[in-house]
Amino acid sequence: MKINNDIFNNILNMVKLSCTEEEKKQLIKDLNKLVGFIDTMSELNTDNVEPMTYIHSTRNVYREDIVNDSKEDHDIHANALEIKDGYYVVPRILE
Repeated sequence: MKINNDIFNNILNMVKLSCTEEEKKQLIKDLNKLVGFIDTMSELNTDNVEPMTYIHSTRNVYREDIVNDSKEDHDIHANALEIKDGYYVVPRILE
C-alpha cells in the first residue's frame, strides 16, 4: 500500500490536523517508509510459528489471596482530624 496525497489528506481530515506542504511531503515520505517496512514483514514465512500472547516465556505470578484480620477501627482512624459514626468528616467543598 502506498500513501498518496489523497489518502494523507483523508487522514489529516479524520484526525482534524493541518500541516504545511513541506510537512505533508515529509510525513508522506516517512509514512511510506513505515508501510514499506511493515510490508516486508508480510513476506516472512510464518507457517510453523505458533501464535503467542507474549514475546517472553515468563508468566505473571499471582500470590494467593489470603484473608486476614484487618486493623482495628481506632488504629485506622488515629490520624483523622474528625470521625463521626465511623466516617471521616471533611470540609464541604461544593456549594
